[in-house]
Amino acid sequence: MIAALVAAALACEPVKEPAEALQVAWVSKVPAAAGNDTWLEVVPLADLRGAIEKNARDSASVLRALGLLGRTQPARAPYKVTVFEVARSTLCRPMDGEPGSVVSGVPVCDTPEQKQGPGVRPAAYTGCGYGADLGAGVRGLDVYRVRWSDAVTQGFCVLPWARMLKEG
Repeated sequence: MIAALVAAALACEPVKEPAEALQVAWVSKVPAAAGNDTWLEVVPLADLRGAIEKNARDSASVLRALGLLGRTQPARAPYKVTVFEVARSTLCRPMDGEPGSVVSGVPVCDTPEQKQGPGVRPAAYTGCGYGADLGAGVRGLDVYRVRWSDAVTQGFCVLPWARMLKEG
């Protein structure tokens, strides 16, 4: 009985199928940079905006919801948001499962460097294609991985974190 409850608690919730083209956001510390072969952990821009509204535009709370800050860790460094428009075919899901198998329209990432994004706390990795909100201790946003060289093909926009919080 207890084993069944634990298994149910560990079961993954469904993830959304993204549109063929969507806007995604990479939230990172200001000095963070990426090369052509760097894999970025991104979230749908609409979901990030929803998290900003839900967390009353509180910087630390939103960063915890993204798995970038621990439960009680304050936001000390300046952050930025890089927005891309990407094709669904360039994404993979950082999750446990058969590499390359498709889950809700997106393949499971197949190499270790695609599993955990730089700057994302290990506790935020759920293995389910979404992160953990480290502040509230609940399911976080759906996450994807995309290679920088694929993400920039349509251009990109970099916004200061404070502006993103203000404008949502």
